[in-house]
Amino acid sequence: MLFHSKIVCPGCQGSRCRESRWLSLEEKKKHPENSPYRCLDCSHRFLSAKHTPLNGKLVSAPIASVAVILSVAATYWLTRPEAPSPLDPSVAASMLEPELRKSAEAGDAGAQFRLGEALLQAPARTPENSANAVRWLEMSAENGNTEAMIVLGRLSRTGVGILQNFGNTAKWIQTAAARGNPEGMLELGRLYREGVGVEKDLIRAYVWFNRASAARNLDAVRERENIARTLTPEELKEAQKQSSAPEEKPAEKNARKD
Repeated sequence: MLFHSKIVCPGCQGSRCRESRWLSLEEKKKHPENSPYRCLDCSHRFLSAKHTPLNGKLVSAPIASVAVILSVAATYWLTRPEAPSPLDPSVAASMLEPELRKSAEAGDAGAQFRLGEALLQAPARTPENSANAVRWLEMSAENGNTEAMIVLGRLSRTGVGILQNFGNTAKWIQTAAARGNPEGMLELGRLYREGVGVEKDLIRAYVWFNRASAARNLDAVRERENIARTLTPEELKEAQKQSSAPEEKPAEKNARKD
């Protein structure tokens, strides 16, 4: 497993991140300059600029050569012209494509999600940026974007840049999972496994890991096998039975309880 110390999770700001897999060939084509990563602290999956580790030649270079390189870099850093502060709203706005903002303001859920993600990953991690990011993500989620729902669910769970609220975590993740998003199914399985925002239920955790695995989410395969080892044969049989059963809508559940 390859860890990257320079990659920072936009969800919890953690640095324990590893390379993840592309969800599809289409996603890879859409983001040629980025690579997928997974945060090991909050499980958030995100895209970031490709990180190229030091190659063998540089690592094996004489110490004197490395010292020279570091000295030149330090000199440049200390004497470089002062860049505009990323705290300046006009600079933050210039980082975003005008067409993207225009589409977002017109109600495009995909553009709203990308705008929210861009603000989350902006160098200036200010309360204002966080608030704007959450606002665009909520608009995107309300317009049906399941990726935005997952990010909101993870942010609500970690409480970084947004108030921690496990109820909102469960609401957004459950909605994304119910709409068929494999990553949402994976996250919902984790919520059931740990009892976050929902009642702890290992059978339901297996159900959602199983569904996510069937949707080709490879992280869910490992999670499913781990949870299966904690179930009795009867529980495992029941979990597999529930995996193929259609989910009841909230109204149907309430009617049945009445």
